[in-house]
This record gives sequence, structure tokens and C-alpha cells, in this order.
Amino acid sequence: MNAGVSAQLHIVSRSFGTRLALDRASFEIQPGEVLGLLGPNGAGKTTTMRLLTGYLRPSAGRVTIGGIDLAVDPVGARRLVGYLPEGSPVPRDLTVRRYLAWRARLLALPRATRRTEVERVCDMAGLDDVAGRRIGQLSRGYRQRVGLAQALIGQPPLLVLDEPTVGLDPRQVATTRNLIARLARQHAVLLSSHLLTEVAQLCRRVVVLDGGRVITTAPVRELTDPTTGGRLRLRLSDPDLGVTVLRGVAGVEAVERRGGDVIVRSAPGGGDLAPAVSAAVVAAGIGLLEMRSESATLEDAYLRLVSE
Repeated sequence: MNAGVSAQLHIVSRSFGTRLALDRASFEIQPGEVLGLLGPNGAGKTTTMRLLTGYLRPSAGRVTIGGIDLAVDPVGARRLVGYLPEGSPVPRDLTVRRYLAWRARLLALPRATRRTEVERVCDMAGLDDVAGRRIGQLSRGYRQRVGLAQALIGQPPLLVLDEPTVGLDPRQVATTRNLIARLARQHAVLLSSHLLTEVAQLCRRVVVLDGGRVITTAPVRELTDPTTGGRLRLRLSDPDLGVTVLRGVAGVEAVERRGGDVIVRSAPGGGDLAPAVSAAVVAAGIGLLEMRSESATLEDAYLRLVSE
């Protein structure tokens, strides 16, 4: 079974005037995987996706899709990519079916297969019930599904999905996540999302960008390994004082308030902080109402990486 193609950025930089949006970035999207693309606003995620889809050309370096250099054969490379931009900018005056048929024609699919292909992607994206309606009459969630459907036309081996679950209700989010997981069996998928729980659920590996540079490319399992820094959740009689006190404990990387709780993150290799934390709280005369250990999450790893 086809599991997509690999796509690579080879020491890629991209400038806009004097601003360097991407700085010598290198990573690979492997066939049969969902690779997460993470980073704060302005980190270079959108630039990266536009380079991979051929909307931009690099100022330096090479972008290849299935071994095809985008600079040498942009049309051939772009035929291998399906792209869902953030916000799914789709025309509102066409019906779903007519828009998808137009996209199929634009992608030069044979006339004899276009109708079948439109029905296939409508079924995959859950659009059967609204295929005859104008896109402008649909909810934001359905418009997002139309954007996903157009990215699937022609079964491109590489899918670039930017915030694919934005605007969907909880049931639609679950359905879309299941679809993305299934798509990875036949496609390589790059997934950009601010929902770190979504990335952790769908992705085996992540690329983290910050300031236009690749900070890390690593398996999610490695980033969430307890030895890379776990956390404690505390309920204290004086949370504000507790935050101040705990920031001075050796081995503590960060302390923050979350509602009535205090979250203490340990530094990588910081070991078990519970004895030192409880001792510091008691010594400061703060009531320790509850303390429990929690496994390191992708959010913990992400915050650690982009704040360094």
C-alpha cells in the first residue's frame, strides 16, 4: 500500500526584505507519518508550509517533494501536495460539489474520473448531506470540511494541514482526527496545530520552530519521557506565596498558577522534586492541602523548548 512520499527541507532560508522568516531549516516528512509542526506565532510555520506547497520559493536551500526539487519542476512537485490553509478560504458562491469539481478539473484529473473523485472526497470529509448547497450557506465547521475535501482530491501523497480542526464542534473534531490518522496510512502528513493535545494524539514526531529556526525534531515519546522533566500539581493555602517560594527550589524549572492550583515543572534530569517542594512549602508556613505528581506532557516540553 502506498504510504505517501517523503518531503524535505534542505538548509532552507526565506527572507522578506530584511526580515529572515526561516533560517537554515532542515527536516524530513516521512512516508506514512503525521509530523507535527509547532511554534509560537511568528516562528516560521506558515512560511514553511508555503514553501512546501510551492506558494513561496526559498531564498536559499532546497525543498524536495518525492525527490522532485520544487525549484526545478514546481508543477510536478505541487501535483504531489494537497494543502489545507488555515481558515479554509473557499469560494462561497459555488455549491460544494461544483467547487470540488472545479478543483478536480484544475488538477487535470481525467474527465471520466472527476465525478467519482468528488463523491469520494465528499464521503471522506462528511459532506454528503450538504454537497448540493452553496458554500456560503454552510457553517464554519462545514466550510472547514470543504477545505479538507479539496486537499484530498487526486489522492496527493503529501498533505499539508494547517489547523484542520479549527471551527469544528467536538464531534467533528473527533471525526476529523480519526480521518487524519487513517490518511497517514496512504499519505505523508504535515500537521500544524496550536492544540498540543491534538498533536500528541496524532503525531509520532514533531518539529519545533522558534524565531525561524528548527529548535528540535524529535519523537513525542522522547519529549514526554519523565526523565526529561515531569511536574507536580499542588493545592496550597497561599498559592501566591507558594509560587514565589517554589521558584527558588533547586531543580525547579518553572512555577505557575492554574486556577487554584500551583504547577511546578522540574528541569530535565531534575529527579523527584516532591521532597524538596514539600519541605520548602512547610518551611514557609504554607498549608500543603494536596500534592500529586503528573507525567510530563507535550505542552511541558514545548514550553521548555520555546522559552530557552
